[in-house]
Amino acid sequence: MEMPIICIGSVLWDVIGRTQTHSGLGGDVAGFIKEQAGGVAFNIAKLFSRKGCDTIMLSHIGKDPAGCELLEVMAGLGIDGKFAYRSANLPTDRYMAIEDATGLIAALADANSLEAAGEAILRPLSDGRLGSPNAPFKGTMVVDGNLTETL
Repeated sequence: MEMPIICIGSVLWDVIGRTQTHSGLGGDVAGFIKEQAGGVAFNIAKLFSRKGCDTIMLSHIGKDPAGCELLEVMAGLGIDGKFAYRSANLPTDRYMAIEDATGLIAALADANSLEAAGEAILRPLSDGRLGSPNAPFKGTMVVDGNLTETL
């Protein structure tokens, strides 16, 4: 049996506003707003899952409605979210971008909950669920390069 691939890092809601015209700084134009599951680690996990790999996500996902919906999306894509750190005190993270016909105008990543959760997202690798100090996980792990240095 193949070991699952563990993806560690951000899973959040992307909120993307797009317009087909040139907007520029301070522009107020018509467009479309789309919300979709995203985050660096999530996007990588999604690709592995589509290729038929068993994929586990280690991240923070809030116990809010946004987090519950995110877990449903992950399950529908075959990404195992049961080891994600869940906190009632930390909301599910979001990313917001504004794009016009020329590309990205501005973006803001609210990954404060993931950062606040810190090493709690890694507990399954040491508490026996996915590994322990005496029996470390021996499979492949993919780590989001945007995680804090302390992780």
